[in-house]
Amino acid sequence: MLIVQCAAGSGRWLSTNGKSAGVKMSRSAKFALLLTFSIGLLATASAGAQGFGASKEKVTLHRKLPAVVHMPGDTIKVIVNSADTEEDGSLPYDFQALLETELLKDDPNLREDDNPATEIICQITEYSHPDPEYTNKLAPAAALGGSQIASIAKVGAVERITAKLNVSFQAKDANGHGIISDNIESTYDQEFDAAGNSTAHGVFGQVTGSLSHAKGGQKSVDGPPTPAELRSRLIIDAVQQIAEHLVNSDESIDVLLARKDGPLEEGDKDAETGLWERALETFETAPAFPKPDEDAYRLYNIGVAYEALAYEADDEKAAMKYLDQAAINYGKAIDAKPTEKYFVEPQKRIETAIAHYKELDLEKQRDAERAKSAAVDAENSKAQGLTNDQVIAMVKSGMDDATVIQAIRGASAVSFDLTQAGQKALTAGGVSVHLLAEMKVQAAKKPPTVVHKGLNNTQIITMVKSGMDEQTIIQAINGANAIDFDLSPGGQQTLTSGGVSTRVLDAMKARAAKKPAGTTKHVAEK
Repeated sequence: MLIVQCAAGSGRWLSTNGKSAGVKMSRSAKFALLLTFSIGLLATASAGAQGFGASKEKVTLHRKLPAVVHMPGDTIKVIVNSADTEEDGSLPYDFQALLETELLKDDPNLREDDNPATEIICQITEYSHPDPEYTNKLAPAAALGGSQIASIAKVGAVERITAKLNVSFQAKDANGHGIISDNIESTYDQEFDAAGNSTAHGVFGQVTGSLSHAKGGQKSVDGPPTPAELRSRLIIDAVQQIAEHLVNSDESIDVLLARKDGPLEEGDKDAETGLWERALETFETAPAFPKPDEDAYRLYNIGVAYEALAYEADDEKAAMKYLDQAAINYGKAIDAKPTEKYFVEPQKRIETAIAHYKELDLEKQRDAERAKSAAVDAENSKAQGLTNDQVIAMVKSGMDDATVIQAIRGASAVSFDLTQAGQKALTAGGVSVHLLAEMKVQAAKKPPTVVHKGLNNTQIITMVKSGMDEQTIIQAINGANAIDFDLSPGGQQTLTSGGVSTRVLDAMKARAAKKPAGTTKHVAEK
């Protein structure tokens, strides 16, 4: 039997065993009773039940996504236009500023320039934030001991807030050739009760929100956003979507973990310390809960673990594998308990990441086709060799550095102009430092002469004095079709005097030891 002393009245006792004590309850006494019932209900519900709880447990994931395309050069310019300037005249300006900031933050090598290597043009096609809609809805009642507490069920005004921001964008190189284009949509659609709590939280979210207000607490963190907050949310979301196409991104996101004593709690502890492999094993090997709507939270945690592993994966295939598993388990959780609000957002987030990787894969296939075409062109002109103009043409077509490097290495001969004027023209054409270094390497390996004796000491010293780093020189040594090193004591002394490091010299010796049988010996070794 539960006994409650009334907050007002004659000070007599009220028994809840169904017998009246003869006291007519005042309004404040009824409210005190309601609070007591609510507290007891929450304590009973939270004890032993799985879910997210009133004090939600969060972990931070670093959502790393590789860029879909490679922008030529290291300079950008962002232009933003709007179809309706009267609605919000400052929107294009704010969008431009945030997009520039996001791109420069994600890729510190980029800088703004009025004559850029890449121009990013955005068109805001729609921005709408209609007035909130108000409807009266019956809030759900809670069960206690098999009966309904009618006092908690009440008719209240529900506020629905919606907004949408649509943006189309295109990235072009200095010659106006398209690099990538896409349409971006950012939306918001949420309902809130009179206390500012999201109606998707269910009865427990409403009750805890009401108690917080009754005790002088602040509005729920999930409360309705102000117009300025809503506008910022839409802009930030759209900006991040565009940036993920153009640069490698690393976004910090807070993810909820379901809680329950036992295996879930143990797995949560591993997750909090970043031990996601161990956490996943704990969640997956834990016995399924008898009721599907209870086991939904275990499945959800499995999805979180797979998502975390996907973002940590260095290999894109492994990342896709983990993302697929995360989507499967998030989907199972939603199927088991479709009323749980916090299952929806992760599923959307995973779908976005999977779509990103699929788009990245398609872009790589297109790059491979362009590389094959470039290799054919290079082969057709092998009498002359691959030239500066052909390299610049590849860069301006939107081909990334890795693909251009493949074409350079695959050319039978090269005829690069690497004089000071030639290098200046290459840089102006959007050729990066990495490509220029590779051109120097291949020029040293593949001079446009009929007789090719192989990479020699003089060429190695030339690479060193040009400022080329050790790793690039070693790659050139290992990738050379033939070598003609003089590694006699005198030859090594000349190399050392020319600035060749011990590490590079060791690489030359190792490569010389692997020289195929029958290779013509250096004149100093004959």
